[in-house]
Amino acid sequence: MADPQLPRLGGLPEPEKYERLVERVPGVWWSDAGPFAGLHELNVARVNYLRDMFGGFGGKRVLDVGCGGGILAETLAAEGAIVTGIDPSEKSLAVARDHARRSGLTIDYRGGTAEELSGTGLEGTFDLVFAVDVLEHVDDLDRTLAAISRVLAPGGGLGFLTHNRTIAGFLEVIWEEEYVTHAMPEGFHDFRRFITPAELTDKLATNDMVMQEMKGVERAGDGSGRRVLTDDLSVTYLGWALRTR
Repeated sequence: MADPQLPRLGGLPEPEKYERLVERVPGVWWSDAGPFAGLHELNVARVNYLRDMFGGFGGKRVLDVGCGGGILAETLAAEGAIVTGIDPSEKSLAVARDHARRSGLTIDYRGGTAEELSGTGLEGTFDLVFAVDVLEHVDDLDRTLAAISRVLAPGGGLGFLTHNRTIAGFLEVIWEEEYVTHAMPEGFHDFRRFITPAELTDKLATNDMVMQEMKGVERAGDGSGRRVLTDDLSVTYLGWALRTR
């Protein structure tokens, strides 16, 4: 049976999904239970990986695309990065701004989508851009990656995490989490928006970004909920790319 707290989100525009969820479950972003509790466990694994790949975050100009309630942005800021976060969900941004203030962190949160980054005066501004748990939610992946490339400084890095468009990806991310365990709201993910590693590699190359590495992400087998990295990219995978020019 579905969690009565969780709204059904199928058919809604992507930003509206987050607006509806935050409205129904106001503490969803920073709760240690509920739909986004797993994001905090996932955040540990992705930050550890990306910190190693990029040689730390301190003093670097960083953009968090689809920053939501600020889970990644706050970790980056706490480690000394100069962080800008962008997200189309105003309710999520309100949560992010309030939590950052209470945490004593300075983060520049802005409303908008990745596709709208062009023409904002941010061209060539960032040393690093992060797009984690967001590429499978954007309306136009090509425009999103083009905009990310433009705001990256030459030689800058992109860190990403997304889901693979495979049967395994559907069964684990959508069927199990949304319709069996109801850990996530029904309709939160759209399988058609999932991205294969080959597609992402090609689209990055089209936008002057070269894939460096990809690793799969899965739950540890010890029941702790922590995430571990693997060579299996069939469900969820993360990685990094460099803007070449």
